[in-house]
Amino acid sequence: MVSAAHRRIRAWVIQTPAEDASDAFAEAGARVFFKMENLQRTGSFKLRGATNRILALTPTQQRRGIIAASNGNHGLGVAAAALRAGIAAEVYVSDQVAPSKAERIEKMGARIRRAGTNPLDAELAARAAAEKTGRVFISPYNDLEVIAGQGTIAVELLEQLP
Repeated sequence: MVSAAHRRIRAWVIQTPAEDASDAFAEAGARVFFKMENLQRTGSFKLRGATNRILALTPTQQRRGIIAASNGNHGLGVAAAALRAGIAAEVYVSDQVAPSKAERIEKMGARIRRAGTNPLDAELAARAAAEKTGRVFISPYNDLEVIAGQGTIAVELLEQLP
């Protein structure tokens, strides 16, 4: 599943470098590498999972649009991937969302919906809206396609550090 996700998203995400940070851990004698996912268009690895999930949608699901809930990086990933795929997206956020995150999500073309005082309230509202409208809810943590997309980091690491 992860290999298929890697093939699916490779043209959509940056193959980020793996920077050798072993010098900082010399006392431990460990080889340590940092996978520089901060260099993705959205600043995090969350773009990988969102992209894989969106690219796995059926044509009918694409036409309906998608819904997500996130106060941060998952919302940015969903918005960016949906924009590139030409799919309508709504991202539910709580009152705890940083204004700058909400603004970035909106600038990427997603419609912001405010719901509740905490992320769980936003997620519950998003799930209810998805069920009511027949749109796919894209979970940041409970969706095999999202997990597989995020797992593509391991495929890259195996290629970069055989």
